[in-house]
Amino acid sequence: MTEQDRFLIARKAIEDTHNRYNIGTYKERSQHLFLKCYYEPCMEYHEASVAGYIADILNENGITEIQTAGFRALRDKLTVFLPLYKVTLVYPVQNRSRVVWIDPESGEAAPGRFSSYPKAQYKLFSELLAIADHLNDDRLSIDLVYMSVSNQRLLDGYGSDRKKKATKLDSVPEEIIKIQTLNTMEDMKAFFPFSTGDRILSSDISKSLGLKRMSLWRAIKFLTLAEIITPVDKKGKAIVYQVN
Repeated sequence: MTEQDRFLIARKAIEDTHNRYNIGTYKERSQHLFLKCYYEPCMEYHEASVAGYIADILNENGITEIQTAGFRALRDKLTVFLPLYKVTLVYPVQNRSRVVWIDPESGEAAPGRFSSYPKAQYKLFSELLAIADHLNDDRLSIDLVYMSVSNQRLLDGYGSDRKKKATKLDSVPEEIIKIQTLNTMEDMKAFFPFSTGDRILSSDISKSLGLKRMSLWRAIKFLTLAEIITPVDKKGKAIVYQVN
């Protein structure tokens, strides 16, 4: 089966789900359902029970888990899954997205223009802190799936345009741009957008990764714990990190 075949099957799964339920009552978010069907078109292998936990996919390739955020929820699962199976963690990245406004009465959709977010993939660093203990396990790999996505919003908010505080409805994948696989800690180091020996501040990391506040703090903590960077000096009150 080709990648295009898998893409079309996954898109059809979304359409079938949307036809089954009314706007705002989808039983499974489209992005999650799409990726499950893309990685395993046969639904017989979805939602498999493994040692008291539910795996998104269990097939001849092992376990596949799709996680957009909140990697803390994976920590206990990985403790159980990894001794039993090879695990692929799928992390969707919205590098291109647009807002599609949907009228809740007529169902009419008004799509906007696509915008690019070239740093969206680096949010992964802040998520990895929660599963850092598992990253040296050679049975774990991470797939970053770069996608174009339509983010659906209901026109049910405040203001004359009904867009303020409008309901976030769904995220629908429109295209898979590429898939990047991280198998080892060396892959993680290569994924970090600095060169060996660079001396950088947290402000440099924030600018290059597009992270702020708690996400930035978690990313730096992970990068330090994984020995991708090491604090070596101070510049005023700021810590200087060296890239290993």
